Amino acid sequence: MADLPEHQQKGLRGFWLDGLFASLANGFTDPYYSLYMLSLHATNAQIGLVNTLNQLAAACLALPGATIADRTGRYKQMALFAGVISRLMWIVMLTAPLFRGQTSVTIVLCAWVAIAGMGALGNAAWTALSADLVPPRLRGGYFASRNMVIQFVSLLAIPTAGFLVNILGEPEGYQVNLLFALAFGVGSIYFYNQIPEHAAPQQTDRFGTLQALRRMTKLPHFMRFTAAHTVLMLGAMIGSPFINVFMAEERHFSVGVIGLVTTIGGLFTFLSMRAMGRFHDRFGITATMRFGLGIPLVIALWALVSKPWHAYVVNAFGGFAWAGYNLGSFNLLLVTTPDEHRPRYIALYTTIVSIVSAIGPIIGAWSLQSVSFQTVFLISGGVRCVGLLLFFMLVREPDSSPPDPQ
Repeated sequence: MADLPEHQQKGLRGFWLDGLFASLANGFTDPYYSLYMLSLHATNAQIGLVNTLNQLAAACLALPGATIADRTGRYKQMALFAGVISRLMWIVMLTAPLFRGQTSVTIVLCAWVAIAGMGALGNAAWTALSADLVPPRLRGGYFASRNMVIQFVSLLAIPTAGFLVNILGEPEGYQVNLLFALAFGVGSIYFYNQIPEHAAPQQTDRFGTLQALRRMTKLPHFMRFTAAHTVLMLGAMIGSPFINVFMAEERHFSVGVIGLVTTIGGLFTFLSMRAMGRFHDRFGITATMRFGLGIPLVIALWALVSKPWHAYVVNAFGGFAWAGYNLGSFNLLLVTTPDEHRPRYIALYTTIVSIVSAIGPIIGAWSLQSVSFQTVFLISGGVRCVGLLLFFMLVREPDSSPPDPQ
């Protein structure tokens, strides 16, 4: 990194610290959204609905965000705008317990969906700017290092948040956690602002979404990866949104125990990430993603959980199984999309994955009306198997980012 220009080194430091503070903020909120809604007397159907609406919001806003980023070249400004609005939604969530009945649930639901929508609005610009900022030769080690610090600070934030809920009670503990998240979120915005803006000039060829969709068919690596990943994420969304609900309602685990379960998963992700980064740089992207073989087994094992220590073991295995796949999938997305108009292709990817994934929580919530959590987890594992099978059969790593097809 020492051989890079000073402004780029400053940007890499800022991006790294942004990840640290954003992870602290998310550690106080992400594992607890569904539990917060449950404390306000939300139903399983509403938990499923909010996860479906999250995916639909992502599908609706990914392309507009990419269009703005692509036509203006303002990648950083687009990502910052989305980040600021997302953090303001935590203030909205704080007000929810001031209202009675289902109004409070609706407020949290709408704010949670808004956060997902803003994430999608800025995602294409964020990803494209990441590709600009981090040279290909550094991506494996740099993103592994960034992911490691993200997981490490999560190990501090998540159990602390659970402890606060246990001490302060519900919903007051969740409100205090949202205040901590807001403070750390401001820090992440500050450091992200240190990243240099995208250097490319404003686009003048009026490249449109329909053109990107047609050209996408000429990018076989990108198409195959999108197809396989979409099926895998459909399977993930059938079961994953209901894991915390299962622990709280079916197994009656405390908020502290649920937070510790999440923390242990983060710990094993953290322990795995350094080795995954080295493996990635030596053997390549798709080889690293093959560690995801355990992803279908993870959700199936949840069907056997009856005691807290079972959940600790399952989530530890899950942290390892997802670590290599997630590290590789992000870098594979960068290398299978053209440098030119990258935000538009990333938005198409996000939209396709989100639309299909939106079906997952609907299937899960509908199934829970007639079958057990365990059956839903097994269905989720079966669909994940299909996604991984498609990945192993179809996806290959290109030597470099492809040119934009004409």
